[in-house]
Amino acid sequence: MSRTLAVLVLLAAAAAGRAAEPGDEAARSYRVTTEGSTAAVSAGGSGRIVISVEPLAKVHVDPRAPLKVTLTASDGLRLGKEKLGHQDAVDPKAEMPRFEVPFVARAKGKQEARAKLDFFLCSDQWCVKQTREVAVAVDVR
Repeated sequence: MSRTLAVLVLLAAAAAGRAAEPGDEAARSYRVTTEGSTAAVSAGGSGRIVISVEPLAKVHVDPRAPLKVTLTASDGLRLGKEKLGHQDAVDPKAEMPRFEVPFVARAKGKQEARAKLDFFLCSDQWCVKQTREVAVAVDVR
């Protein structure tokens, strides 16, 4: 085998190995949704921001590792809480957490709440730190 061909074979093998790394697999094995969040509300009214980590494969959020959700909102929304952890989930013992954060609409117009999630996702073979961001638009009338 020529030296050039040997190098190409090694590079192809390395690329194939990287494609199956746990980080890549973890990123494809779940999604973060905001389904169930309040999309429209009257000024002065209340609603909720819903954030769910949903599995697309056999995975779970590690209950022993840190889980941190940081929420921010535009000036027209007042959030009930801005920092969440395992204990703030609707069911703190669930393998995949779901959070419901109340808010009050303070000003009319297009408003937005943003969430940054940091957690460890695990399968039977790996545990990988994940960071995701989601946004929820709220129309305050």
